[in-house]
Amino acid sequence: MTAGRADSVAQSFGAAVLYAVAALLVLFSFAMTVEADNPAAFPGRRDNDGAVGVLLCVGMAAVSALVAVTSLSRRLLSRGICAAILLVCVYRVIGVAGQL
Repeated sequence: MTAGRADSVAQSFGAAVLYAVAALLVLFSFAMTVEADNPAAFPGRRDNDGAVGVLLCVGMAAVSALVAVTSLSRRLLSRGICAAILLVCVYRVIGVAGQL
C-alpha cells in the first residue's frame, strides 16, 4: 500500500470514528431528557439540568461531525451524514429550548 493510500484510509477511518461519536452523543442527548419528557414517571421535585446536558452533547456532536466532514470534503456521503447529524442536533435544540 502506498503512503498516499494509507493516509486516505486513515482519514476515512478517523472520519468514521468521529461520525460514530457524533451519533452516540446525539443518542445520549435523547436519553438525558427522559425525565423531562415524562415527569409523572419520576415523582418528587428534582432539578431539571437535562437541557444543559443536551446542549453540551449536541454541541460536541456538531463539532465532531464538522471535523469529520472537513477531513473528507470531497465525499458526497460524508456531507450527507454530516447534514443529517446537524439536522438532528437542530431538532434537539429546538426540542429543549422551552426548558432552558
